[in-house]
Amino acid sequence: MTKKPIVISMGEPSGIASEIVLKTWKQRKRLKISPFFLIDNYNRLNSVNSLLDLKVKTKEIKSPDETSFYFQDFLPIYNIGKNIRFKLGFPKKENSKFVIESIKKSFDFVKNKKAVGMITLPICKKTVKSFGFKFNGQTEFIGHLTKKEIDPKATEIMILTTFKPSDKGKNLIVGLVTTHSPLKNIFKELNKIKLKKKILSFNQSLKTIWNKREPTIGIASINPHAGEGGMIGKEEVNIILPVIKELLLDGLKLEGPLSSDSCFFKTNREKYDGILCMYHDQGLSPLKTLDFYNSINITGGLPILRVSPDHGPAFDIAKKNKAKINSLVSCLKFFDKF
Repeated sequence: MTKKPIVISMGEPSGIASEIVLKTWKQRKRLKISPFFLIDNYNRLNSVNSLLDLKVKTKEIKSPDETSFYFQDFLPIYNIGKNIRFKLGFPKKENSKFVIESIKKSFDFVKNKKAVGMITLPICKKTVKSFGFKFNGQTEFIGHLTKKEIDPKATEIMILTTFKPSDKGKNLIVGLVTTHSPLKNIFKELNKIKLKKKILSFNQSLKTIWNKREPTIGIASINPHAGEGGMIGKEEVNIILPVIKELLLDGLKLEGPLSSDSCFFKTNREKYDGILCMYHDQGLSPLKTLDFYNSINITGGLPILRVSPDHGPAFDIAKKNKAKINSLVSCLKFFDKF
């Protein structure tokens, strides 16, 4: 039986999304990349192909089932949109409808078991939100779609992992309790109910995605030095520690609250299958310091698998033909075990 393909959404049309897909397909044989297809406007994608002189042969497909037949000779494209006007480096909010449509269509293909999973290419959050997109990012949108169409009890969690950490240590896997929230709102959003849900979702994701039978999870603090027993903030004492104690009684393997100025160090992270962080930069700063080019974003806690390159649309280099494909390649390689 032929393995189902990976579906890739178009991302921001004016960024580097098209470039990295085209370049990655060109390396498919050398890197032994599994078949994938792209949801995009066929003519738009080919105009980028010509503009950057990448000389990729493309093929419009009508069904994901055609992917494996064409993939070795052509980049398969599932065509959407009648006319997308775009200029590399300069996003237009009018194109957001195509960006959102491509994410939704990708989700539908995975939901209907036409694809093994989905990769979402980088979007411009400011642009899509100006169009009326009501979510802080693709993670939240895919979580919404899942709860609406598959499982109303699903709790999405943003998880990120390194592939080639520069210190040669164990891959760092971080989960986030809060995601794209202003720092001033983090203390308002953090509560026992939310923290418990995210720990359970992270624990289950480490089991189902990373095949850890009994994951050991480090729980990061939110205040300096883990709050110094309540001397530097009360969140560890009032919120984090009580949830840890409750879940320890349920059989989870948790340690914390951990001081986040040291828990990511090479020898310290050896103890954990994953580290749960309270806010975005607490997890992403060490992750990108360790593996800036190869790290990826995974949405855990869902019955479908969604992965994304861990970078943005990079408008500043969108016309320069210099975007790196490392993170997208890591995304595709992540699917090899499924």
